Formats: sequence, C-alpha cells, structure tokens
Amino acid sequence: MALTGSVLDFTLRIDPALLGPMRDELLGAGRLRLDPVLEEGAAEALRAELEASNEWALSWRQGPAEREADAATLARLSPAQLTALEAFARAGDEHTFRFMHDTIRVSPKAEGRAARGMLLDRYVDALNAPETLAVMSELTGEAVRYYNGDATRYRPGHFLTTHNDGRKHGKRVAAMVLNLSHWHIDWGGLMLFHDADGERATAWIPRFNTANLFLVPQDHSVTWVNALAARPRVAVAGWFYAD
Repeated sequence: MALTGSVLDFTLRIDPALLGPMRDELLGAGRLRLDPVLEEGAAEALRAELEASNEWALSWRQGPAEREADAATLARLSPAQLTALEAFARAGDEHTFRFMHDTIRVSPKAEGRAARGMLLDRYVDALNAPETLAVMSELTGEAVRYYNGDATRYRPGHFLTTHNDGRKHGKRVAAMVLNLSHWHIDWGGLMLFHDADGERATAWIPRFNTANLFLVPQDHSVTWVNALAARPRVAVAGWFYAD
C-alpha cells in the first residue's frame, strides 16, 4: 500500500456544497448513505488493521443483560463450551433484544485513544474533530458535541435484533456505521430499517467505505450472517451525542 500510517487522513469526504440536500434527505427519510466516506487508502488501511487484529472480544446481549468475553477468555473455552455460550446468546424470543458479534472497544477519552494509537483510534479522533462535529450539527439540526463508537465484526451466526438505539449515557442524535468489508448480499449481514408496524423493511448492504448515517431513535437490525460469508463483516459503529 502506498500510503503509510503517518499520512492517512480519516476526514469524512463530505462536499460542503451538498450539505443542504443531504440535510433534507436525512431529516426527511431519517437516514442517509455517505459513499464513499473516506479516502480509499485510509479505508483500506483501517479494514486491514481490523481484519488482522487479535484484540477482538465476543459481545452478546439478552434484554438488559450485556456480556463480553475477551480473546484470552475465549481461548480457554473448549469447543463445546463455546458452542454452549453461543447457543445461550441466541436463546429468547421475538420480544427479547439480542445480539452477538465481536467488538474492539475504543476509549471515549482522547488520551486513551492516543495511548493505544490504532488506526481505529485515529478514525474516532477524526469524528470528534471540531469540523466533523460542525458538519454533523448542520446535517442533524442539533448541536452535536462528541462521537463514541467501537469496531464490530460479524462472523457466521452473528446477528443484531430489532432495537432503536434510544437514550443511553447521554442524548444520541444520530448513529453512524462505517462499513469496511467487501461484501456480497448473499452472505446476510444486511442492515434493515423497519417501519412502525414491523412488517416492512428497507435493506442496506454493508458496502465497503460506505457510512450509514441515521437519526435516533429508529428501529433497525442486522440480519444473520450465514455460512456462505467468505469473510467477516467488519465495521465501526457508534453515535453522535448532543450531551
């Protein structure tokens, strides 16, 4: 790769002349796709870093109970124990909010991100830059103050059931998912946006270097990644906050 880590630029590629139409689309439909959202070399470098990383933990949730097992813990589990853990994460019914996927956490503090220094941390720094927050404030119509997010990795059997990203640790204004995998629709892992009665949905494929930006709260889910998937579905997902 021609670019090195020292010159990679993770600034969002948003044309100021298009902010008005983009704002109208976001506020009207509740969602907007940014494509491409990063300089291609930066997106490829971030993808490569995350796909090669050994820092992934397994995260899962059932209703209010959210749990996580780091790589060292997972390495100690037998295949039978890991199978039982994954079966437990999938248990429940259509009324239970559940997810299972891998996660690399990112510090909400700039000094924590600087100490680790992954490209992932630099990307989150870029989303917290004053110029980025100003653009997001313009798009959403609210005074956006900061962004928090983590890397996610969906392997076969991973999923995220319907939820709306409501209030948690401050006012979430908008969610943004940066997709970093070269993906095929047959592999599952689609982001679905649901209508009020839960009977119809709009599906977005996680296309490489495309960001899904959508207002909160809004019902959405990620469909089951199936056994056809040739590689994991890697992304960086988080929220812009007003307080």
